[in-house]
Amino acid sequence: MRVFNIHINLKTWALVLGFLLGTLSPSDALDLASAKIVLNENSGVPAKAAEMLKEEIEKRTGIALPIVPLSDSQEGPAIHLIRVDQAPEGVDTTGVPESPEGYSIRFKGDQVQLLGRDDRGVLFAAGRLLRLLSMSEGEVELSSDVDISTAPKYPIRGHQLGYRNTANTYDAWDLETFEQYIRDLIAFGANSVELITALDPEEKDGPVMTETQWDMNLKLAELAHSYGLDVWFWMPLSGDVTDPEESKKELEERDRFFKACPAIDHIMVPGGDPGRTTPAVLMPWLEKMAEVLHKHFPEAGLWVSNQKFKPDENDVFFDYLQEHRPTWLRGVAYGPGTLITLEETRRRTPDQFPLRRYPDITHCVRCQYPVPKWDGVFAQTLDREPPNPRPRDTAHIHNVWAELSDGFVSYSDGAHDDFNKMVWSALAWDPEADVKEIVEDYCRLFFGPSTLAETSQGVWGLEKNWDAPISENRHIAETLNLWRSAEKRGGEALKENWRFQMYLFRAVFDAYIQIRHEKEMEYQRQAYSELAKASEIGCSQAIAAAREALAQADRIRIRPDLRLRLEQLGVDLQASIGYQMSVREPYRARNPERGALLDKADRPLNDRPWLENRFDQILALEKEGERLVAIDQILNWDDPGPGGFYDDLGNATLQPHLVHQTTWEEDPMFITGPQEAHYRSLNNETSEIDPLKFSWLDQAQTLYGVPLKVAYKDLDPSAEYRVRITYFGRYHSPMRLVADGDIEIHGPMTDSNPVWPVEFDIPKKATEDGKLELGWELVEGRGCQVAEVWLMKK
Repeated sequence: MRVFNIHINLKTWALVLGFLLGTLSPSDALDLASAKIVLNENSGVPAKAAEMLKEEIEKRTGIALPIVPLSDSQEGPAIHLIRVDQAPEGVDTTGVPESPEGYSIRFKGDQVQLLGRDDRGVLFAAGRLLRLLSMSEGEVELSSDVDISTAPKYPIRGHQLGYRNTANTYDAWDLETFEQYIRDLIAFGANSVELITALDPEEKDGPVMTETQWDMNLKLAELAHSYGLDVWFWMPLSGDVTDPEESKKELEERDRFFKACPAIDHIMVPGGDPGRTTPAVLMPWLEKMAEVLHKHFPEAGLWVSNQKFKPDENDVFFDYLQEHRPTWLRGVAYGPGTLITLEETRRRTPDQFPLRRYPDITHCVRCQYPVPKWDGVFAQTLDREPPNPRPRDTAHIHNVWAELSDGFVSYSDGAHDDFNKMVWSALAWDPEADVKEIVEDYCRLFFGPSTLAETSQGVWGLEKNWDAPISENRHIAETLNLWRSAEKRGGEALKENWRFQMYLFRAVFDAYIQIRHEKEMEYQRQAYSELAKASEIGCSQAIAAAREALAQADRIRIRPDLRLRLEQLGVDLQASIGYQMSVREPYRARNPERGALLDKADRPLNDRPWLENRFDQILALEKEGERLVAIDQILNWDDPGPGGFYDDLGNATLQPHLVHQTTWEEDPMFITGPQEAHYRSLNNETSEIDPLKFSWLDQAQTLYGVPLKVAYKDLDPSAEYRVRITYFGRYHSPMRLVADGDIEIHGPMTDSNPVWPVEFDIPKKATEDGKLELGWELVEGRGCQVAEVWLMKK
């Protein structure tokens, strides 16, 4: 029956009046609390879909809807799961998309019909219904205006779920947890799961694993296959196959695995990252591997990526594809570290080979799609793998190049990127889908309808937290308030929800870091004030006072309530989803970079490590005059003098002279233009902080031979100039510097150790027109990186 949620009170009369005036309509929903799930074919994927629907509704409502065969269905509310070619007489299947995986969701009286073109169509109709239902304790309703007919635009829609130590959650999961997560992915349209192979049956490479990777992978392959999903394996080649014995060993190991595995639909072999087999060797060897694969799975597809291939290697790779057109190869994958654009990859790949994207949706920095203009404080604390919902950015990254590929299977190293998975899946199904609706579906399904307003705004808020410099971002406090409000409204069940715990953790973490940063920058300003007295009271006394000012961070606890909340949520997340928030017990993350946010929550947020190190160096100088000069250098570090210019390259707010060849919207991979790069200053092995200035920790960076440029105008034509440069970054690539395209300022050089600025004269002919362009050209290596630039009058 239809239930109208009408109560006779003043609020209701206002709603009715609005309806009569044509501005509002009363809520109209089908009550499904007493419905049956009707299945006309109780086997295979449709049966799994019915089971999924029943159990997911019961988890959220406490209502156990019975699953009944068509012959036992009677009058009353019902959810019918129907495959088109098995539709009972009288069921109208017109309008159901004819494309694979297509489905329709319709009403017929108090019946909800889920009509699938094929098995997967039924499965995805059930998943979509879960997104649409309003579910709370004792209640399950569906809006009566639902009328959907849809089919996916892209055939490949999947995610990597690697049971390995590198992951920050997956390695702690059991099979039941994986099954729940696979169901969650199905709800948003994912049809593929990629597993990470371990070819040693005894290998267990992480301390939190409950079983060997071999055993878990076999179980996961069978599980995903039972839902009708494609089973992919990511299978890098590490051995030197130019050695006949090593080649034989690699093939035998794969043969053993293929023989044991219950299901394989596709294998993806990365050409690099990891792996360094040149394509001239790799491609003929893969033909041998294909023979072994097809012995066990004749229809399985073999894919290869050109990750890390150098320009000459790319030439060999594409020439091989063009010349041989290998029938044993299914397609090409485009992944992180590919030195050419997706457009070029598609253009150079023969049309017979589909192209699969392998997007890094899991990392925020030092990655394929870094957060643009990210504040360096967040880059050092949140680092690579925080909870990272990015609705606006993720939608753009998916859609900007979607038509160049046949879909994607993402690179993921944990549950922290959960939201991004759902957006990629939903948009690969329908690139024109409204991201706002995807956010609302996500929050309705996973948090329930009662907190929909707060949680949906809260997801957007977490992305807005990164939109502006941390020192002036008002969204951070607002976002925390949204998640706290949802916590109060949602009750105990929501507090035990791992997704909610994760986003609340992020909101608290962002706020805690913002407050700490403000206080520690105040301590640094106080320290500089003390240093400014050095000429009056002596360098030793001034440095001692500056150290005392900086040491306030050790004595004064900043917002201990927020810090305690982080610890509590860390424990909760470890218990609820196996999230490894620290390298210490009980979490045991692989290293601090792998989602271990608790290990970075208390790191210095100002230049104290560098200052303390510099103070030691200054006090070691023999003459007071030398010490005064060194202190003055600290105090006036970024002062280029009269008529000069300073850029803290890599700091989006302090690099006005950086030349941007493209925009982020045009190139979110930053293959053709500069990006803000961030050096990891926390040592993964020792957990010590490198004593480096924050202005050194971020750099402007270009990749793969694209020049890095700064440009100046309105210079004094009569003046002579010098350039001072701080070279630093993780690549340590040699570069040469030229002015105006052809005037060499210096030949190949890299950053110094220890890090310190270097200076060069600029020939007057380069500035006599009042303009100057400086360009760094890559000599060899991965890319150009420059941390600071001063242009100074001589």
